[in-house]
Amino acid sequence: MIVIVGLVTTSVIMRRVAGSPLHITEDVVGLLLSAMLFLGLPLVTLRAQHVRVSIVSNALEPRFGGAVHVAAVLVGMTFFGWIFIKAMPWLEFAWQRNLKTETARLLLYPWMTALPLSVGLTWVIFAARLTGLLERERNVSLEALPKVSTAETDIVKTDS
Repeated sequence: MIVIVGLVTTSVIMRRVAGSPLHITEDVVGLLLSAMLFLGLPLVTLRAQHVRVSIVSNALEPRFGGAVHVAAVLVGMTFFGWIFIKAMPWLEFAWQRNLKTETARLLLYPWMTALPLSVGLTWVIFAARLTGLLERERNVSLEALPKVSTAETDIVKTDS
């Protein structure tokens, strides 16, 4: 994130001072953002901090908790395995042809490895949860989350 902000800031300053922005900014910022988003996926999955719609699993948890967990892990493994299989020919195509970005002429395949690496690691995390090597994700109830102070409650507290 710091590199992205630094590149954009440098490009803006150069546009104002030199009349020409840094020519690599768009390519590098796009590649960095894509890599950052993809490589963050395994960490978020490992920590179970992703966005979750849990209305169905919460309703089924008391009776079918184990089955819901196994079904969810199998869906995740299927999805990420499929994405991995689809990403590999795409990466191979870029590697064989030495594809480069249009403006900065940066090789694409080193950046493109972020997708199969990311979904591959995510698949491994799901497999480890299925086999019990990693502990099962737990849905956190709203009551267990830390309380967020709002402006209204702060005003009420200071007035009393």
